[in-house]
Amino acid sequence: MALGLVVLATLTTKWLTAPPRDWLCGEISPLLFAAVMVSAWFGGTGPGLVATALAGFASVFFFIDYPAGSGTFGAGDVLRVCMFLMVALLISFLAVMRRRAETALRKSLEELEQRVQHRTAELKISNDRLRESEERFRLLVEGVADYAIVMLDSTGKVISWNSGAERIHGYGPEQIIGRHFGCFFPREEMTQEKPGHHLQEAAVHERHEDEGWRIKKDGAPFWASVITTCLRDERGQLRGFAQVTRDITEFRRLEREVLDISEQEQRRLGHDLHDGLGQELTGLAFLSQNLGHKLASKSLPEAAEARRIEELTNQALEQTRELARGFSPVELGPEGLAAALGELATTVRNVFQVACTLDSDSGILLPTDAAALHLYRIAQEAVNNAVRHAKPKTVRIMLKSIRHDTLLSVEDDGVGLPPEGSRGQGMGIRLMLYRARAIGATLEVGPGRSGGTAIVCRLAGPEAFETIPQEDQSRQEEHEYQAKK
Repeated sequence: MALGLVVLATLTTKWLTAPPRDWLCGEISPLLFAAVMVSAWFGGTGPGLVATALAGFASVFFFIDYPAGSGTFGAGDVLRVCMFLMVALLISFLAVMRRRAETALRKSLEELEQRVQHRTAELKISNDRLRESEERFRLLVEGVADYAIVMLDSTGKVISWNSGAERIHGYGPEQIIGRHFGCFFPREEMTQEKPGHHLQEAAVHERHEDEGWRIKKDGAPFWASVITTCLRDERGQLRGFAQVTRDITEFRRLEREVLDISEQEQRRLGHDLHDGLGQELTGLAFLSQNLGHKLASKSLPEAAEARRIEELTNQALEQTRELARGFSPVELGPEGLAAALGELATTVRNVFQVACTLDSDSGILLPTDAAALHLYRIAQEAVNNAVRHAKPKTVRIMLKSIRHDTLLSVEDDGVGLPPEGSRGQGMGIRLMLYRARAIGATLEVGPGRSGGTAIVCRLAGPEAFETIPQEDQSRQEEHEYQAKK
């Protein structure tokens, strides 16, 4: 190809120009440069160099006019040939580099296109898997009927609602989405800003657990176990909250029944001890006393043994009465709980030599007798824990009526709670929590004002279950009317 192009350029120049110094050729024909460039472009380095050498040969023998009569090159001819060869080599080099660049670019584009296609296929597979995962998650969330799974934005407004939430709370999605989740709380807890406090706790600790009363759409209260989890994006910014709520009212009712059966059995044992064994011991003590008098009247030495039997019988009778009072400590009536707590304080002072005081309001009304008994058991366990473990100088029992709630607290000035990391939850704390939940109360354990430990149990009154404000109820009825329409 190089040889043919150079020959074609030489013949074309000879045919088109006469004499050779015409404008088309001058000293060296421009067509030779074109032949070099085309050879290098299509053939590469080797054909470009061959075309350069052939073009130089043609320039020397066909286009340079030698000096008259000399028959040899002059200095100018050598310079012109050298310049031609340099330009031809430069053209050949540039053509080859451009061709290589285009080849590399084309190859890069092909590789890029292949990578794009491969990446597109991977993204398609990933998107398909993501859609499948989202669909499975949606079906899972929608299919869970025993748990209310609710998504909240950063301000606490409902943005997602599953079928379990509709079953538990009673609201349809169109009735609740966009509203603040505080409408699930009792009226008094809303005024105390408990919903906002729960969200703050979740935002600080990433998770918040709570058990308490919640209100359904129809105003009926139910006992709920709620777990609130903080949701953040990849930069750590708060995006919202996820709440999982379970209605455990039936479970708590069964717990109450178990506790009631236990307390009834304890009261039965107390009555049996008092009315059965106690009466038998009373008769035995009376017989021992009569026997002692008869033996003493006859001046027999067995009279001392009879008196000893009488003393032991009276001690057993007193212990039986104490056991009977322990099994059934709270007498019915408005002052029954306060009287039992007073006896508990007296026992602590006499037996353990620890100053124990009672501060109680008069005429506190409790919803049921079982509530009074559970509150007494909580106070009894708290006092026993303080005396056994805290080494206090003073224990203060307080029974107050605050607004519509009944507040029971036991506070000591002992060694206080152990560090957070090593703090466990013994059987006593679990029993107190169990009893508090059984009567719908809340129990808090924390440091006391005097450096010891404070246990506070709050039993809400029936006024705490007032439902949503009237304007909210009207808005719900309007939503229902529009939905039916």
